[in-house]
Amino acid sequence: MAAPPLYAGHPPRLRGQLAARLKHAASRVLFASRAHRPLLGRRGAIVAFHRVDDRLAGTPLGCTRADFAAYCDFFRDRFHVIPLGEMVARVRAGRPVGGCLSITFDDGYLDNLRVAAPELRARGLPACFFVATELVGSRVQPAWDREFGARAWWMSWDQVRALHAQGFEIGAHTVSHADLGRTHGAAAIREIAGSRARLQAELGAPVIHFSYPFGARDRITDANRLHVAAAGFDCCLSAFGGTVRPGDDPYRLRRAAITPWHHSPAHLGFELLFREPPPDSPAP
Repeated sequence: MAAPPLYAGHPPRLRGQLAARLKHAASRVLFASRAHRPLLGRRGAIVAFHRVDDRLAGTPLGCTRADFAAYCDFFRDRFHVIPLGEMVARVRAGRPVGGCLSITFDDGYLDNLRVAAPELRARGLPACFFVATELVGSRVQPAWDREFGARAWWMSWDQVRALHAQGFEIGAHTVSHADLGRTHGAAAIREIAGSRARLQAELGAPVIHFSYPFGARDRITDANRLHVAAAGFDCCLSAFGGTVRPGDDPYRLRRAAITPWHHSPAHLGFELLFREPPPDSPAP
């Protein structure tokens, strides 16, 4: 399909920037007028953050405190923010999720407790924090953080328990942040079931939510989805975008990862309304 006239003659990167700015402008009108509600229809959303740290502005996994506060205000004012557990229960039961949104975090960074949690509590917003158990209390510096010169600081087990004591949900994210698209058999079971067992032992509470690391379509196999269910989890979350509907497969729930590509919270909202990825159907 030919590019729209507005984009003709612009290099691809500039065309992308212009498109994002147009979406940002359109989304401000849509969400200010609350016209997004009928456009969402039966769909709800699950969003994914990683780090909230002013030193990481502009990096793929980073979000400044001011930007995170703006997202929180936008979610509170334009959606019905519900705990992930309620979202999953509604999806499983075929109950309405239209206009609902759940907030999640991945990995277990210390700023989740020190920066994100206070912003969430100040607005009465629930969230689920997915933790890779082997990273807790460690000095591991993952390749994705080293690439951007962003030192990783992880929560300790006492701090994970403190987050849970504040009323937030805790979910599993494997033991070692493993790629479940390449980890198979007994090793995959250890990563999946082992993360749940460790979290439940440390928290003294059930852990029923699972998100797989890296979040792309090819980062988990169908066999490993079955291992997630067999381990006792109620859901399995991706992070390649999209929304959720009543009756969706709870082991194929989509999340929208929030990145610096989004010019504003309303721009993210525009993507949720109009940029639905193709169905994540199982391989034949």
